[in-house]
Amino acid sequence: MKSRPVLGAALLVAGTILLVALPFPADAQVLQRHVAEFRFGGEQIATNTAAAFPGPPDGNLIYFKTFPLPATAATVFVTLSTTGDAHEGVAHWFSARINGVPCSRGNEGAGFAPAGWIPLQKHFDYDPPVTYTSNGVGGQTTGDGGGGTGDMHDNGIYYTWCCLEGVRPGALNRVDIKMATSLAGTPVFVERSHYYVDSVDTKLCNQAAAIPVVVDPVDPVEIEETEANKSGQ
Repeated sequence: MKSRPVLGAALLVAGTILLVALPFPADAQVLQRHVAEFRFGGEQIATNTAAAFPGPPDGNLIYFKTFPLPATAATVFVTLSTTGDAHEGVAHWFSARINGVPCSRGNEGAGFAPAGWIPLQKHFDYDPPVTYTSNGVGGQTTGDGGGGTGDMHDNGIYYTWCCLEGVRPGALNRVDIKMATSLAGTPVFVERSHYYVDSVDTKLCNQAAAIPVVVDPVDPVEIEETEANKSGQ
């Protein structure tokens, strides 16, 4: 029996091992996760009213984290995933900051949140004798708890802030998330919360283009841009 040359096979195996061992360059838009935490237990509450950044008043701190960023980081994403309760039809207002700088300075929209804040949950406050069913119990005229007719308990909140200003590549960074109520003295709550902080090496968070004028193919009535659309807000 003739013996087969093994040199070529050995070189092929060695080349394959070398190829696998070589590091691949990281994509500048690959998401790097720096923080993934949760907080269960009692509810967190906010009872004061937020004001235009920086306040006072300035809401209640519900989360903070100090963490290092790679030297190449350019954009930071802060994500809140939680369950919220509100009373008397008030809104939850939230603000995320990195190193004290708001990730969003917007103040537009019908939520009436101050600059640097965003409304993420609001339920109507209805007048009896409206009734509803909750947990299989019908004929109810108040909310799920003790917060009046606008007390709608345990609703999901999920939001991601895109942060550019205040980011410190290659250094320690601090993220704060604050919560406030839209009506002073009427509380809002969150519980069973998850917090995530990610970054990419690309500078993102660009303003989207204005929504173009649209012609409905079925009912050809031109839909004009609103002022908010024209400004990209």
